[in-house]
Amino acid sequence: MPIVERPFSDDPDKFSFAIIGDKTGGGLDKWPVFDRAIDEINVLKPDFAIMVGDLIQGDTRDPEQLAAEWKEFWQHESDLIVPFLSLPGNHDITNPVMYQYWQEHLGRTYSAFRYKNCLFIMLNTEEWHHPLQAEEWDWEKGWFGEAQTQYVKDELAQHPDVRHTFVMLHRPVWLYENSGWEQIEEALGNRAYTVFAGHYHNLTLHTRNDHRYFVLSATGGGLTPQEAPEAGAFDHYSIVTVDGENVDVAIVKPGNIYPADISTATFKESLANLLTFKPHFNIDNTQPLSNGNLEISLENTLEKQLEVEIAFHPSENWQISPHRLTFQVKPGQTTKGTVALTVPSDALIPLPTYDYSIAYGGEQLRSGRNLFHPIDRSNMHVLKNWMLLGPFDLGVTEAPTNTNEVPPNFLTTPLPESETDKIYQGQTGEIAWQEHVSESERINLDDAFGNPEWAFGYGMSYIKSPDARRVFAQIGWGCNLGKLFLNGVEIAAASTPGSHLFRGWAHFELPLKTGWNTLTIQSGDYKGGWDYRMEIADATNAIQFSAKRTSQD
Repeated sequence: MPIVERPFSDDPDKFSFAIIGDKTGGGLDKWPVFDRAIDEINVLKPDFAIMVGDLIQGDTRDPEQLAAEWKEFWQHESDLIVPFLSLPGNHDITNPVMYQYWQEHLGRTYSAFRYKNCLFIMLNTEEWHHPLQAEEWDWEKGWFGEAQTQYVKDELAQHPDVRHTFVMLHRPVWLYENSGWEQIEEALGNRAYTVFAGHYHNLTLHTRNDHRYFVLSATGGGLTPQEAPEAGAFDHYSIVTVDGENVDVAIVKPGNIYPADISTATFKESLANLLTFKPHFNIDNTQPLSNGNLEISLENTLEKQLEVEIAFHPSENWQISPHRLTFQVKPGQTTKGTVALTVPSDALIPLPTYDYSIAYGGEQLRSGRNLFHPIDRSNMHVLKNWMLLGPFDLGVTEAPTNTNEVPPNFLTTPLPESETDKIYQGQTGEIAWQEHVSESERINLDDAFGNPEWAFGYGMSYIKSPDARRVFAQIGWGCNLGKLFLNGVEIAAASTPGSHLFRGWAHFELPLKTGWNTLTIQSGDYKGGWDYRMEIADATNAIQFSAKRTSQD
């Protein structure tokens, strides 16, 4: 034979396996990406392949549609020549009907197996859709439930001496509070282990307790690709090779292979802090025009040159000069730019927007459009003290197919009176105004109202102004329906009734009168995730805020 400088491996415990990311959650036209990945995995011939959920688009209770979507998936998956294992994602199990389909046609929703002295734990982050528990899931026990958590603990206890443990799950629940992951992580202890999840369609390597936690990107699912692989926004599958005690992970974009640390949480944290926008702007209601500037700083803490372009789009009222800024910054360097701003003091809305693009080493890393916020964050007062009233019944049990259709109860119910001792008939009985002081900056109505569904309610707070003035305000909606009233008059710019407002921001002005003003928020939610965050500009601390009026002036 020709010279062989290194011996061939004779280790019977050396093996490899593939991990396939999300196919759905968008990407309905991207089957060629998934098919290409299957073809390449067949060429690489790992021992088996695992898919981390979201195999179908789902979100249906229609048996025929469900069967058709699974048929479509198996038609594409059937080209795979190695054993295939899957765990459920939120698109595969969206309700009890889909849970039962999974059990009948695919088997267990969570499981474990041992292969060549390595333990594989396949978790189900959608167990709360179990038909026998969906209506009364105990969220205090987390996403997994007692039975699944105990199953994991038992498997770990039965296999304490495996050389490596792989934990596979769809949602990266270690990023969530009170998810129940803490119990599993504690049970994993100091053993050698690696965790793989999907769901976010963006590759990120996290490090926790000196262990690697991967959030994998999609394999044909919906995403907005970026040229620079460090952004993690590209389709890929993964090849994991176990050789003795070593575990190597290759990130494979069809036609490309990257090292496991190509896209790290540390890189993305640095990326998030590259640009700093510091407004020096004071809204002077005594003058017809308000003037200021925006200071933009760019500090390149990364390893390659950055090229950043920012282009402002003035609104009908805002004058901005210059409209465009371009930065080229080498690693370790910092640069700054300044933009002059002018706007009529009584016409801030609509706010201007700007487009930005960031190239890293000549490849596009990030781009998008943002809203320009004229007030420094330190000058925005977050309202945490409220009187709350609810829940009331929306009168529906299904979301309208047209978001412009609003449940009649939400539209026709008159604003409640501010007398806090009045009794109302709520969704489940008699209710009255209750004082609520939030520890966080969002008012969590799910917790305050007892996690109701198909419900609406009210929040009321008071604002005392030393004079008649217009103040900049904004609300971050976390609900399906919302309206905002000042002194009983709706502020139309705060929301569009009928639009799904979930996690959307509205920016507007409040015309305060001298003395006390009553701010009322009416919001409605269909099924979970109900909150809002209200902020008002108060740079000089001239305004008072209270859940109750302290005087009648």
